Amino acid sequence: MEFEEDSSFKPDATFTNTRPKWADDSTATNCKRCRVGFSLLNRRHHCRRCGLVFCQKCSSNAVKIPQLNYNFVPVRVCDDCHRIVTL
Repeated sequence: MEFEEDSSFKPDATFTNTRPKWADDSTATNCKRCRVGFSLLNRRHHCRRCGLVFCQKCSSNAVKIPQLNYNFVPVRVCDDCHRIVTL
């Protein structure tokens, strides 16, 4: 049986045990979740688990992620990754 390769697949950082490559700040003009635009008052924040860029509201959680060697200090994660990590 053959399977088609999904080019949109993004590996799960917890599964691969490697830190994700961060999205480039220059291409991130809006929050990946709520789509609000970034400005001097609404800053960009990278999720340490998925590497995507979010606003403060959509990435206000912090957790330890031992699989990615964030063992001692909780790090910023987006709301979606927070739900997955804390299951």
